[in-house]
Formats: sequence, C-alpha cells, structure tokens
Amino acid sequence: MVVTVGQKTTGRSCVRIPAGKSVSHRVLIAASLADGVSRIENLSNCEDVNATIRCLGKAGTTIIRKDEVTEVRGAVPAKCRKDLVLDAGESGSTLRFLIPVLSSDARKTIWTGGGRLMERPLAVYEDIYRRQGCLFEKEGKNLTVKGKLKPGVYTVPGDVSSQFITGLLMILPTLEEDSEIRILPPYESSSYVRMTENVLKLAGIRIEDEGLTIRIPGKQVYKPFETSVPADDSAAVFFGVLAALCACEVHLKGVAKDSDQADHVFLEILERAGCTVTETQKGYAVSGTGCLKPLHEDLSDCPDLGPALFALAAMISGDSVFTGVKRLRYKESDRIAAMKDELAKFGCVMEDTEDTVTVHGGTVRSPSEDLDGHGDHRIVMALSVLAVCVKKPVRIRGAEAVTKSFPDFFHRLEKTGTEVKRDD
Repeated sequence: MVVTVGQKTTGRSCVRIPAGKSVSHRVLIAASLADGVSRIENLSNCEDVNATIRCLGKAGTTIIRKDEVTEVRGAVPAKCRKDLVLDAGESGSTLRFLIPVLSSDARKTIWTGGGRLMERPLAVYEDIYRRQGCLFEKEGKNLTVKGKLKPGVYTVPGDVSSQFITGLLMILPTLEEDSEIRILPPYESSSYVRMTENVLKLAGIRIEDEGLTIRIPGKQVYKPFETSVPADDSAAVFFGVLAALCACEVHLKGVAKDSDQADHVFLEILERAGCTVTETQKGYAVSGTGCLKPLHEDLSDCPDLGPALFALAAMISGDSVFTGVKRLRYKESDRIAAMKDELAKFGCVMEDTEDTVTVHGGTVRSPSEDLDGHGDHRIVMALSVLAVCVKKPVRIRGAEAVTKSFPDFFHRLEKTGTEVKRDD
C-alpha cells in the first residue's frame, strides 16, 4: 500500500491511543497458563498480538473476543501429544515468549515466521536448550523445538533482548523446583522485565527480583484474573512528536499516568526537547512550542522510541545524539540503516557507530522520490509524522506495515487534521 501524507491543517486535536501491545502479549500468556477464565478489557487488536492469540489457540487455549472484553480459558502448556506447527508472523514477542511456554518432552513445536523474524537473535535460547539436551534446530524460516526446560540456574546476557528473560519468567514458576535467572550486565530494557513481573503478580505468581538476580519459587499455579490493558506508549510517541514538529497541541487520550512501560519516558524526552506536557483527565496533552532543542538521550532501555525521535531530531537545528541504539539493527528492519536512508531523502544527514546515532538536524526539505517503509511499522509511522512538516505531499511505500502494531494509524492521523491519501 502507498500512502501520501500532506500537511496538518488544524492546530488542536485529540487522538485515542490504542491498547498496549507489550502488555497484551503478557496478559494473554498469563491467562493461558491459568486454570479458569480470565477477562481482559481493551486488548490490542494488532497483527503481533493476533499472532500470539493464534498460537495459543492452536495449543489449546480458548480465546473469545466480546466487544471490549476478551475471555481466555487457560489450557497451556497444551496436553496434546501431536506436533504443533505455529506461525508467529513477524512478532518477536510471540516467538520469544512462547518458545519456553509451549516446549514439551512429548512433541515437537515447529515455529515459522515472516519478514526478518527468523533472522533475529535466538542464540540465548539455543544455548539453554542444547545445554539441557533438548532439540533446538533452525533451518531457513523454520525452528523446531522439543524438550521441556528444567528448573535451575539460568545465566542470560542483559544486552540482547529482555524478551528471553520474560519467556523464562513465564514458565519457570510452574516447574517442580525453584529456579534463578542471573543477568549479565549491562542490563538493558529492565523495565520490560518489571512489566512482566507485574503481570505475573496479577496472576498470583511470586518473583523475587534483586536486580541482576531473579529468584523464582517453583510449584506455583497461575490463577485467573481480570484486568484492563492501558494505552500503548510506544504508539503514543508518534503523535507526541507530531505535536512537537507542528508546534500544535495533541491530546493523547488513554495514556496512563502510572504506566510501567519503558517508552513512557517519551513524555520526559519531549519536555527536554522544548515541548509542554500537561496531565489531563484522560491522558496527556503535548504542545509544541516552536522552539525545539537538540536531544542527547540514552535509548538502551527504550530502543523502540528510536525512529520517532530520529524523525524529531531531523527538524531540530543542531546535532542530536542517541546512545544505546545497537539493538535497533535487529528489529523488523535495521532501523538505523532504514532511517539513515530515508532521512537522506529529506536532505538530513544521520551518522552512526555501533551503538550511537547522531542526527544533524534543521535542514529538512521535501523529498524528490518516494519513501520506503522497509517493512517496518515504526519506520512508516516515523516517516509519516516527519512528512507533515514539508511543503509537498510525500508518498510512502509499504505503508501497510503499520498493521503490525497500530492498524488504524492513518485513520487517527487524519483525525489530527493531517491530509492522508491511500492507494491500495
């Protein structure tokens, strides 16, 4: 799909932010591990979360959506002895969370995926499974796993992805004996692990987190629960950046004041960039002041903010420097290379080292060629908000990638008064 984005025509707008993708994955899995029916309000309806629903359903969980409430009848780990063939789509969370949860001694689990999913790092699990004598075999776009994890001490690197820690945290409490996860520093994205622990607590699971050591008592039983998923801070950042770039006011409806999401820090970053951020009754209002300041930010705990902040920095006179960005190379695209290529079309120079990005901002112009979404939802959304700032409409190819996390992104962009034309 090609989308053409023009200028923003209104000064004040309100955007309802969709449900959090990261929280949705976690509550679905916790509910699937419980014996009984859990009820979840405001579950995300994006492609990644639907991949988790699809995989859990094939493993025996019953998941029924009723308007704003999703009912989950737990049945995982599945009792079936037949091999499972599961398609994780392009969802790294689905794959990394569910590999240990659905592993079994009785059958093989054959994982498939699209895009760059099977190119993304899995060595943490590969080492664990092979040390325990389990099958972990990757061939092309297929991964075959057989063998149930055993209780014990797990040593994992803290700078690859917190998703491996979450996957272990989900299953280890159900094992017969106590376990321990030892995290090798540097420990990045620790807030995502705390999010997991909060969901586990909701399901009655006890975890002892001592920082680099997490102790997990065994023989625990997941209990059914009721909860509501808060808005997605990872999605809200794009409309916050839109307010900053257009020097207008955008109300971010549904963003929680007590959010435990790592990307909630985007509000503080926008303030440091020169925006005014105000709490409202139903979320936050971000007002661009028209006087933006260069940014110097460590993104090691919130790498998903990278593309949106690079787009923002492109419009700020001076050099903005972002550290802790190396994991951006292993997402749905190489997000550093992708943004570097696309910002160049705007006339903006972006430089990078292994773990640092520098954006030389303030020289943005209308691109003379189409932009490429690189098959990555966050790249498409970042380019869309930057496109609002130039004089001529901008065409973005591969815009359908937004369905991965924010299916109605362009509809909500239109609600802000931005000109959007779709060409399917």
